Amino acid sequence: MKVTTIFICAFFCAVMAPTHFYADESNWAAVGVMVAGLVPVTVIAYISSPFVTYIHLRLPIFARQSHEMLLRYSKTLPKTAEIDITTMNFIGKPKVTRIKVGDLYATKERMGFANYCRDTTELNAKRPWWMGKAMRQFGVHNEKSGIMDGQVWENVAKSIAKNQKPN
Repeated sequence: MKVTTIFICAFFCAVMAPTHFYADESNWAAVGVMVAGLVPVTVIAYISSPFVTYIHLRLPIFARQSHEMLLRYSKTLPKTAEIDITTMNFIGKPKVTRIKVGDLYATKERMGFANYCRDTTELNAKRPWWMGKAMRQFGVHNEKSGIMDGQVWENVAKSIAKNQKPN
């Protein structure tokens, strides 16, 4: 979807807008065509940036021994347990963010497209300017995973739901 809107924007801005600009029409027609190409890209970029593609729970060695141990660990998940959340940037490049489960909290932001957040003010203060801001919002909308019918994710989501938003 992102790639399609990029191609649509490129077509409208590089082909259609110059055609209308050099035609015997008002230049406002070219501006309107350019805006018609830029609006979908802007909307898709805003809406889809927090979408999560993968979530990997980092397991201690004992939890890797069997499915029962995995379920037991996920039911009693400590706040220091780490998950790797993979999102896609605007051009489709994956970005992996490692977060402690205790740092995430449930929320409704970006018109409901982001349902988990973390506080990044302290992290952003320490980051160099050229790295950009840390990922703050995440949208997990698929409740089932391929592992054990989603039981592990359900346990992780319950653990995150217990967390409160920091002040």
